Amino acid sequence: MAYIYLCEQSSDETHDSMKRSLLAFLRHLGVGESKYHETITRAWVMAVAHFMELSPQCHSAATFIERNPVLLDTKIMLSHYSAEVLFSPTARTHFVEPDIRRIPEH
Repeated sequence: MAYIYLCEQSSDETHDSMKRSLLAFLRHLGVGESKYHETITRAWVMAVAHFMELSPQCHSAATFIERNPVLLDTKIMLSHYSAEVLFSPTARTHFVEPDIRRIPEH
């Protein structure tokens, strides 16, 4: 979803769209908005934007993922965040900067 939004929006607009979409999905599932994670959402948008800058010739989400398979690694954020920071209550409700390695911004 982040790739699709980023094709048409800025990173900030994409974050807002992702947040709205994820919260609507959580409500639809009936699991409650407390499952939403602000830091993971914003960090993924930043990561996707970074890899889009590195591979600007992608014309589809499938090609983008094929060229950037590292984004399929569910633990990729742990190369930027310690588990203690990423899974903290603060990180769930507010964006927290990485404590291991910053995520490049474009």
